[in-house]
Amino acid sequence: MKEKIGQVTLDDTCYPGQDLYSDGSVEDEMLEIARTYPEEEWNRVIAERKSWPILYHFSHVRENILSWLPFTGKESVLEIGSGCGAITGALCKKAKKVTCIELSKKRSEINAWRHRDCENLTILMGNFQEIEPALTEKYDYITLIGVFEYGENYIQSETPYVDFLRTIARHLKPEGKIILAIENRFGLKYWAGCTEDHFGTLFEGLEGYPSTKGVKTFTKKELTNILEKAGNLKASWYYPFPDYKLPMTIYSDRRLPLKGELNRMETNFDRLRLQLFQESSVYDSLLDNHMFPEFSNSFLLLIGKEELRPEVVYSKFSNERDQRFALRTDICEPGRYERYVRKLPVVPKAEEHVKNLERIQRELNTIYEKEGIELNNCRFEQGAAKLEYLEGVTLEEKLDMLLEQGKYQELEELFFFYLRKIRSLHCKEKFRKTPEFIQVFGDAPLEGEYDASGMSNIDLVPANLLIQRDRQVVIDYEWTFRFPIPADFIQYRMIHYYLESDGKRHVLKNRNFYGKAGITEKDMEIYREMERNFQNYMKGDHVPLLELYEEVSPGKVEILPYYEQMRLAGAERRLQVFYDRGEGFREEDSAVYPMSREGLDLEIRIPAGVHRLRLDPGEAAGGLILKELSYEDGTPADFTANGFPMGAGAYYFGGGDPQFITGDVSGKTKLCIRIRTMKETDARKDFWKNFSRVSAEKDAEIRRLNEKITQMENTKIWKLYRSIKKK
Repeated sequence: MKEKIGQVTLDDTCYPGQDLYSDGSVEDEMLEIARTYPEEEWNRVIAERKSWPILYHFSHVRENILSWLPFTGKESVLEIGSGCGAITGALCKKAKKVTCIELSKKRSEINAWRHRDCENLTILMGNFQEIEPALTEKYDYITLIGVFEYGENYIQSETPYVDFLRTIARHLKPEGKIILAIENRFGLKYWAGCTEDHFGTLFEGLEGYPSTKGVKTFTKKELTNILEKAGNLKASWYYPFPDYKLPMTIYSDRRLPLKGELNRMETNFDRLRLQLFQESSVYDSLLDNHMFPEFSNSFLLLIGKEELRPEVVYSKFSNERDQRFALRTDICEPGRYERYVRKLPVVPKAEEHVKNLERIQRELNTIYEKEGIELNNCRFEQGAAKLEYLEGVTLEEKLDMLLEQGKYQELEELFFFYLRKIRSLHCKEKFRKTPEFIQVFGDAPLEGEYDASGMSNIDLVPANLLIQRDRQVVIDYEWTFRFPIPADFIQYRMIHYYLESDGKRHVLKNRNFYGKAGITEKDMEIYREMERNFQNYMKGDHVPLLELYEEVSPGKVEILPYYEQMRLAGAERRLQVFYDRGEGFREEDSAVYPMSREGLDLEIRIPAGVHRLRLDPGEAAGGLILKELSYEDGTPADFTANGFPMGAGAYYFGGGDPQFITGDVSGKTKLCIRIRTMKETDARKDFWKNFSRVSAEKDAEIRRLNEKITQMENTKIWKLYRSIKKK
């Protein structure tokens, strides 16, 4: 039976009568959103509800995975496993006809409601195996976005993944393509501590799914083998970053990432993760060793029966912004030895912003040529800004090369050569605060005189300056304004975006680049506020996903600090004894004794004239058991400790640097010390157990005191009442 929701046709001919899987009540919430809110309000709803399922199913970033593909508008598309329609809308905008297959009726209804104005959309409800035999049409595209890993559920055979692809390929036109997006089983994020996407367990995919079944992801080699067995299918490999679910950049074998580009790692919106290492630095090492494709977090394959060579080899989205500025940057390769760059408006509202690039390039060229700097040539044609594709090394890459070699002074000299050059381009007149400036940067408290220029390119960061043998070219000048902006602010951004965009550069912070550029602390406060206002101007009412990370994601567990703590706890300990001879404890008046990992049994001599002793058994946090602390005659020594007492001589030193300080030792000659160490896990467990017990005892004591006070007060009130009554 067929029914209509708006212009969308739903067909339940093969629907089994009940949904066999569901995310629960959140699907009712998603249905309410789809029915109630138009697409332009989904970002606001995501920001308000701060829910991973809502974000995942309604974010426009989901569409980035295929909205860069060059559709003509005449295509027929089959979307298998369309879910709640996160990708369906992009297909409906680009293709002539879209047919979805989805097992869940609730999800099909969500999809239909959110795209109810799309008359080119039909949703078939039911299992793929039941629907597939009735498909008579051949398709230009068949999509498997986050679906192929469930192949065992779609196809009941001994080789379900091979048979799944073989079956799908039968429904392609001769030039048709399968679009397959899936997690890489060997994705770097899993080595770094992200849980497996489907099961939420650590290292499950890396270990070959030893404890789970029903869902599988694959390495590049494994997928290649499946393609061969499915009929020697051919594929163009793309690598969505940070992954295929929320991709902001699409790389390919013909345009892999450059060192320093991969520095956004917030992929764990749905689950807590470990942070075992800095992925950006590891990615740079993988790129140096030509190993990135094997460790990309996700794969995007364009699969066909013949060898494919798509024109687009790279696509970067800048659509986490106000729609006036939302655009996409592609690198296109129409011929084997021909390339160009194009910037396209993602939505019609951004067309004027893209058109403006050609005008900016012409005007800035006349200014920049005086310093021997060119702007990448730009012309607006066929709805996009077309730019020259340039090869070379950016200033950012040159600086990073020197950083890796430890040539900090040479790095600084090169950086300041360009800082001075860029400043000279933007100091031809004195700054004046215009209404346009206030609209973009706020009413900044800029006092005194500032050098400026009537036309200001604030995005001259090191990543946008390409250095060739005989040319210096600005490759991106999108954020250029026709009003004065302080030249020092442009320098501030150059320094800020180099130092702060990657943790490996933090070693340079003590070199005081800002101060050497003449930027004071007061200036920096003003420029930080200007930058915040600029970012708000660029975002408009849009709330980027990264701003929601702290509120939606369970976060990360940093392992390195914990490892360092455990390393110290497991390292060879030593006991340092400090002597107080009436002037307190001093480093120069102390003695050191060896201490094993298990503890120590030691008798030490107490020098004459010493009043107190301080015993420091190691530096690490953890637990210690003081088995004995007594004098030569067997008398227990009085002492205080800076740890939490857990009974039976055990103490927990959560802050590290454990200390035992004796009472007066005057007249004593020897001190017997017996200490045992505790495992950190045991110590912490005992600490919380005892802390809870002590807290409960304190709470009980406070309740008893309150009851006693209440009784006393009641007695006083009763006596006062009787005295008043007698009168």
